[in-house]
Amino acid sequence: MSNLHAQERHQRIMQLLRERGFMKTQALIAALGASGATVRRDLEALAAAGQIDRVHGGASPRSGDIRYLQRQRQEAPAKARLAAAALDLLCPGQTVYLDAGTTARAVARALKRRPELTRTLRVVTHGIDIAYDLNGECDLYVVGGEVYGSTYSLTGPDALRALERYRYDLFFVGCTSIDPERGPTNSNLTEAHQKAAIMARSAKSVLIADGHKWGAGDFAPFAHFGQLSAWVTDQATPEARAAFQEAGAEVLEAGPA
Repeated sequence: MSNLHAQERHQRIMQLLRERGFMKTQALIAALGASGATVRRDLEALAAAGQIDRVHGGASPRSGDIRYLQRQRQEAPAKARLAAAALDLLCPGQTVYLDAGTTARAVARALKRRPELTRTLRVVTHGIDIAYDLNGECDLYVVGGEVYGSTYSLTGPDALRALERYRYDLFFVGCTSIDPERGPTNSNLTEAHQKAAIMARSAKSVLIADGHKWGAGDFAPFAHFGQLSAWVTDQATPEARAAFQEAGAEVLEAGPA
């Protein structure tokens, strides 16, 4: 095939991976309608260019989705401070939806240290490791679906159908970035749809994200600033603070360690 055809395939592969997070090689072959040898050469070229990771018989995007364990190590003390501050927004007896991801897992671990509060809560999540952490700690519900390895989460149509059956008092939501114009965004379209659906069923939605996420929008926006009740962060620039407050969202900065 010509270079133009190869370039078009590469663009399509990247689009699919950004939307789904991970795809098996056979699924990519079917989606592209190309031969197995051609698609494998495309994946090798994209991996060599640093755009994807070849994992588990398939591929995942490298640019937006840093591997989960690596993200978990990044800014761990800061995430713990954000999680502790977020717990101040909880009331006993609430139904809380806890997002998937490393910041949400920091909230789950903070909850384990507050059994007098946690045992009164009903917690719903699609985070696999979060469910593991909170097993036995509270009234716990897990939304099922397709496994998305980048966040150890359960996503897709089955997850959407399950979460639509309930209402939530509070949704602790994470993001990969905060666009000054579009609001919080995510690197994966399926996850973005899921976050938006949970927000639509939550009385309040609280964004938990460090200040470094401000200013570089990602692939899929999922909320406007006005849809958020609060932003829990470690630091907020005047511009960022104004964007949230002008939309009616409270800005809460976590204290030092």
